Amino acid sequence: MAVALPKKSISSTLAVVQRCSLVILAVLHRNKLGLCEAEMGNVVHILDGAIALYQRLYMGTLTWTARYKIKGHKGYVTKTTGKRDLDEAKEVALEKFYELTADHRRGIAIHSRTFQRSVDAYLEDLAAAVASGKKTARTQRDNKAVIDRYLLPYFKSKAIDAIMQEHIEAYKIWRLNYWISGPGSKEETREYMRGGRLIKAKMPKKAQTQRSGEILILKAIFKAALKRKWITRDQIPDIEEDPREDNRRPAFSPSEWKRVEAAMGPYIESANGPVVQHDRKMLCGYMRFMFETGLRPGKEHQQLRWEDCELAEAKAEFGTRKIAHVHVRDDTKTGKRLAVSSEDTWSALQYIKSFSPWTKPRDPVFADRATGKPIKSFIHGMEALLKTVDLVTNRHGEKFAPYSLRHTYATDRLINGRVDVWLLAKNMGTSVEMIRKHYGQDEPQQRSEELTHDKQQLDMKTWMDMLSENPAMAEALLRKAPEGPTFDPDAPEAEPDPNLPQRRAKIRLSDMLD
Repeated sequence: MAVALPKKSISSTLAVVQRCSLVILAVLHRNKLGLCEAEMGNVVHILDGAIALYQRLYMGTLTWTARYKIKGHKGYVTKTTGKRDLDEAKEVALEKFYELTADHRRGIAIHSRTFQRSVDAYLEDLAAAVASGKKTARTQRDNKAVIDRYLLPYFKSKAIDAIMQEHIEAYKIWRLNYWISGPGSKEETREYMRGGRLIKAKMPKKAQTQRSGEILILKAIFKAALKRKWITRDQIPDIEEDPREDNRRPAFSPSEWKRVEAAMGPYIESANGPVVQHDRKMLCGYMRFMFETGLRPGKEHQQLRWEDCELAEAKAEFGTRKIAHVHVRDDTKTGKRLAVSSEDTWSALQYIKSFSPWTKPRDPVFADRATGKPIKSFIHGMEALLKTVDLVTNRHGEKFAPYSLRHTYATDRLINGRVDVWLLAKNMGTSVEMIRKHYGQDEPQQRSEELTHDKQQLDMKTWMDMLSENPAMAEALLRKAPEGPTFDPDAPEAEPDPNLPQRRAKIRLSDMLD
């Protein structure tokens, strides 16, 4: 049965068909003649024919395009000059010709690769890193999701060597407003996998300021192209995240942590009933464990099972000593690792085992009393405990949270343990850069001995007391002392020379020990 269309619809349809026909005819015309010089319009040859400049008149554009013949390279390289003025186009074309010639001699690809091609190269490298154990499957999955949602939709149509600094800055603005006025504003829910389950959640209708991961991925994509010589180092734009306010969680100072530990016992005893008492015991055990190990709150503590923890022996200066081994599982932020800690960690685990009904090898260490499932977060319980000692925030008004225990661990190991920062980063499953940027909150006053040890001055009485208590030091200083007249304690004190400058009777520690 025929359907009558409105006149407006018929006219619109005819207009679309007419425009499509013109485009098809132009393409067929171009393909038929092979874009020979007769169809290029006005053709200008320079550099003995090595460069042909022409305007694509069949497309209705007045911008000059350059076709290059590079010696030793099969075929032509065609690039737009971006100029309508012929003299300006010649200048651009000559500069590009010499650049392409130099690149070809150095073995650098002179045909542009798309951003999509560079993404494929990066994902290929990432897959190899996962196969060799250098990266985790979770990193591969998360990075691909970021690329598919944000980076590819924005950069897909661009050549990798055509992405300039202004494009990076424009992307940052676009990404900042993605969920407010961009493509994300049209979506109501999002889907993602967590623990093997598909989760549906509402879209965050707010500006996205956390773009660190995306910036790192974008850098890696350019590095993959550089590795294949698709671009030069000079063609990589400055891909840096805009500086933002430091929002890291504060670490507990030694005195603050002592206050917290002292409050744990009374906090447990004041519980109203056995259920609340059990929950408070678990909280205190959790805080002590996290303080001793520096594990990440979240998946690293949620996935920890009793079979992942063991007491081992290690060589000590005299004999052996007990240490705790904590095996972090693979499906975490940085993958599986062995975290080594002190015997105090084992004591915290035995404390939890003394009251928890879930102590089988496959049971979670931090298990819910009723269900046996992992406790997802201790943030509310920790805040309630800190309120009892008026320590919800530090002196700068920064709020303490479970991540503060990880920061405290790093700071304590750097100061008191004098642990090498590389070794500490390996044990915590992070990088040296992250340790220095976020975790090592070792304030100068906490390391005053290191900052001032060579300037330290002691009066004579303090020196005498120190040497009398440490004969080995006294003997070492006597061996280093220069030969000279012996000191007679019964000799009369010499009159001071009034012409000499008066100095305080202080001795530098560095002068005695150097």
